[in-house]
Amino acid sequence: MSLKNVSLQQFTFRTGVVAAAMVAAWSGFAGTSGANPTDPVAQFTPTLTRVPGPNCAAIINAETVAQPQSGVFGLRVKITQTGEFCGAYHVTVHWRNVDTGLTSGQSQRVEGTTVVGLPDNVITGMGMGPGAGKVEAWIDTYSEVYPQNVDLEHIAGRATFTLA
Repeated sequence: MSLKNVSLQQFTFRTGVVAAAMVAAWSGFAGTSGANPTDPVAQFTPTLTRVPGPNCAAIINAETVAQPQSGVFGLRVKITQTGEFCGAYHVTVHWRNVDTGLTSGQSQRVEGTTVVGLPDNVITGMGMGPGAGKVEAWIDTYSEVYPQNVDLEHIAGRATFTLA
């Protein structure tokens, strides 16, 4: 086997792995799990977004975090950002309880790779209580621009899980 064939095989394998990861992210693939302290963590598909600034973008990975109250979840975000002189933006966690029909969510300001004012980048609060049942959740991004907010170009991260 020549060196040229080995390089081609490695490239083909790597391309296949990247393609599979992208298909999983874009198809909304997320396992069912919950935020109840005894349940496994729900992983969101990655949120891919443009960020204010020249050539700025971010990948937002997220997972549910168990909360002491029943029917409530927290969300830990891990942000990887590229670009220089990038501006602040907001990340919004939307949810819909499939069983009850309730919908709501919560927005938080992001600067660089940090969710402002939240320890360990864990989003909790009044907008994070869909109640018991099957929950569909997704993550959007927007920029605060006067006189109205502007949605940033993004591919929303998604997850489905059950809360006790």
